[in-house]
Amino acid sequence: MEGKFTGVRYVHAKGDIQAKVWYTKNKKVLYNFKEKVKTGNEEKKYSIKINNFQINFTKKLSKFKIYDTIETENKIKIFSDFYLPISFVKTTYNELEEINKNYNIDEAKNAGIEELQNQLDEEIENKNNIVNKNINTYESEDGVDIYVTYEVLENIGTNEKIVF
Repeated sequence: MEGKFTGVRYVHAKGDIQAKVWYTKNKKVLYNFKEKVKTGNEEKKYSIKINNFQINFTKKLSKFKIYDTIETENKIKIFSDFYLPISFVKTTYNELEEINKNYNIDEAKNAGIEELQNQLDEEIENKNNIVNKNINTYESEDGVDIYVTYEVLENIGTNEKIVF
């Protein structure tokens, strides 16, 4: 009776489980809108920060009416992992200008579809597994609602250990 086994025996099963997964993005594109564009003018201001106390060399307010602010802080390093509680802060103000833009229906659809497709392309790792692309647009008085859906074939199987 050598090699004979009676009772329940658990074994691992290996296989690939493929499923269709939907990725959807939506956006409303207005026919008339304002877009902020950099003019190229910028203003830089500097300050020193000691712990949480900041000393500004100039006024913090920008002379620009509409602007974008970028602040970079450089700490003083003595050794490879030892920093002093003193840092130099550079604040850069980039001037922005508001431009009125108008889209017709087709331009609004194309701009929205292109933007949403670019976002989905960045999220999906394996573009060869895209099975279907579905685009729906719904027109209204002030703009177009756009829905872009990608149907992607993905492996959803996982290996798990059997615990008794």
